[in-house]
Amino acid sequence: MTKLGLEAKDLEPSRTVFHCIVPGLSYSPIGRIWLDVVDLSSAYHALLGRPALTKFMAIPHYAYLKMKLSGPKILITFVGDYSKSLECAQAGVRLAESLVIAEERRQLDRIVALANETPVVPVLANEPASRASFQPSRETRKVKLNPEDHSCSE
Repeated sequence: MTKLGLEAKDLEPSRTVFHCIVPGLSYSPIGRIWLDVVDLSSAYHALLGRPALTKFMAIPHYAYLKMKLSGPKILITFVGDYSKSLECAQAGVRLAESLVIAEERRQLDRIVALANETPVVPVLANEPASRASFQPSRETRKVKLNPEDHSCSE
């Protein structure tokens, strides 16, 4: 934003939520702004949102990198560039991985800081091992998964 000479007050509110750009996380943008785009490093030569696709009754097909819409007299087909699409997808993956790694580092730092603050409670030596280890519930019973298996008693 700084390089474009924009400030937070220039942004319009946005209710958009991005899911799975970074695996397992969702993000809300801080706002939106309209920009004229000239040279765009993207798999797409045009960025159209749902309202534009609806208005033009466009049918995008992402697997084939094609979009079709009705023209005045004929069907218009836009064709994407597979190599450019792959290049952009790989750059997006690298960015997402770096964001995930950065977030995991922050979480790990928080865990380490909490661990350093919390005193460790030692297990008493005179406590019986049966109390300290996992014990199945009294209601637990063995069930035969294979009727021909006679190794399990009911």
